[in-house]
Amino acid sequence: MPNPHTAALEEIDKVAGEVQTGILEQRFGKAEQSLIQENFDRLIDLHTVAYASTKDSRQSTHDAKTNMNEKRLELQDVMYERKHILEEIVQCRDFRSVYEDVELIPLEEFLAKAGPEYLQNSDNPHQLMINRLKYELVVRTALKGQKEALEIERAKLIKENRKIRKKVDLFDKLLDDFVLSAAPVEEALLAESKTTIEDTEMSENVATEMVDTVATQYPTDVMETD
Repeated sequence: MPNPHTAALEEIDKVAGEVQTGILEQRFGKAEQSLIQENFDRLIDLHTVAYASTKDSRQSTHDAKTNMNEKRLELQDVMYERKHILEEIVQCRDFRSVYEDVELIPLEEFLAKAGPEYLQNSDNPHQLMINRLKYELVVRTALKGQKEALEIERAKLIKENRKIRKKVDLFDKLLDDFVLSAAPVEEALLAESKTTIEDTEMSENVATEMVDTVATQYPTDVMETD
């Protein structure tokens, strides 16, 4: 089916031919003036129609081109997004998660000790791993709390030990001071004890000498007769 623009051009050619024929006939006296004028009027109308049709065609072409450019941009966006998604998929497949290096509680222990809320959908490996990680977090959080409590208790014990150590050091100093202050007394006691021993030995010697003297002056037989 011919478009309006082509049909208008064909009609213009036809009218132009008729006008040319009318002019020739008029020149030779065979055409009427009204027929020529009618053809010119038709030619003007067809020219107007052709101009409007051409304008509409240009506008349609412009709209189609604009629409095609928009679709091309949309397609480029889609292709870029597709490429980005594929890259993300590759990165996700190559991604090494931290949990792969985490030392989890053995599976047997997890299944034996974990609560029911951590055992749901255990047939799914992905969900099982998520449940194990959640349980691991709970256990480690509890252990962390215990560790912090023990650290606080340890700090208290260290503080108390320091206080006791200070008291012991004070007692040691007092004892050293007492020993130093008692040294003169000890020396005096030692000197006194030495003097007493010497006096005792002297007394014993005097008594011995007296006994020997008496034994010499009085013989044993006389003493026995008495």
